[in-house]
Amino acid sequence: MASDVHEADVQEILAQHHTRYEVRPYYVVLDERPVDAPHTEQKVHAGFDVDLYGTVDKEVLPLYQSDAARTTVDYLEAAAKKIQTDVGKQCTIEVISYADSLILDTQQHCQPEVMLRIRISHTRGVAQPAGPAEEQALNAIREALHDLRVKEG
Repeated sequence: MASDVHEADVQEILAQHHTRYEVRPYYVVLDERPVDAPHTEQKVHAGFDVDLYGTVDKEVLPLYQSDAARTTVDYLEAAAKKIQTDVGKQCTIEVISYADSLILDTQQHCQPEVMLRIRISHTRGVAQPAGPAEEQALNAIREALHDLRVKEG
């Protein structure tokens, strides 16, 4: 799927870090303040966040400066671009790496984990809800993660 990064290399990196993912809805808040009228806020389901979590052995920050992390991020960015093109550029897909993200997994004895976010959002305007393009992109990302043997949950 990705250009010069081998899927097997990424698959091995993800397996070493026991990577898993969770899908959450992505919302934006539309804040309207018309003249001479009370302001209103509307929560709009604008897409999805796919959060990948991988265990780390050391609490070394920033976490995304290792070769393995850069390889993984590059691979996922290339995959996101391909999926975005396949969907017809009706939505955007961003791979967001937080250089200093460290999460403690309370279900695994506070095992430190790093998080990487893939955000799927629409390009139709803030007030528009997510639609079929975002669903299609989410399904394609789930399939790509399944191919990499990353489990949901």
